Amino acid sequence: MIRLFIIEDHPVIVSGLTSLFRKEEEGISISQSAINVAEALTHANPETFDLFLLDLWIPDSNPVDNVKQLRRHFPDKPIVIYTSEETAVWHRKMLHTGVKAYIIKTADITEIRSTLGLVASGKTVINGRVFPEEALSEYLSMLEGKFILSPLQLEMVYLLSKGHTQSEISDKTNSSLSKVEKMLRQIRESCGAKTNAELVRTLMERREI
Repeated sequence: MIRLFIIEDHPVIVSGLTSLFRKEEEGISISQSAINVAEALTHANPETFDLFLLDLWIPDSNPVDNVKQLRRHFPDKPIVIYTSEETAVWHRKMLHTGVKAYIIKTADITEIRSTLGLVASGKTVINGRVFPEEALSEYLSMLEGKFILSPLQLEMVYLLSKGHTQSEISDKTNSSLSKVEKMLRQIRESCGAKTNAELVRTLMERREI
């Protein structure tokens, strides 16, 4: 049985997870919960749980600091981020800080159970893949390097940087509008950009375009 300590300020999320893992055959149980890291540091009993399931955005706190505090006080307890934040930049930041996995709140029970099981057995999980420790630093270093864009992606971003609309980019690249929108969204997520303007600025700063 994998015992979770949940740090989450929304009671409905805690209640939902408790219901999700109520069945004994799921092999996962909620041992304790807290609304923030300060409360967890005060009340967490390391004898009663196996890993932390931590919300990324806890009010009045910094995600990186939260992870560092938990790792300092509970060095043997792995941390899994459970969040609605899908931008790649936060995924990378959390992995750099030492979390063992990053689960989006829209994930189904199969993915959640699988990820928690792998982490409980000492694995680091990135996008559903298990990464050995010796390969993790190299992988993260690669993520911090240049963004690798396909020729079509590069053309789309170049046209975007020149002021073309998505409709115009669709015409010039002989791509459907939905494909242009999807590809630009994927590139924004990879670069941690929230808007097309931020995407162009980021890529220009890094001399990608």
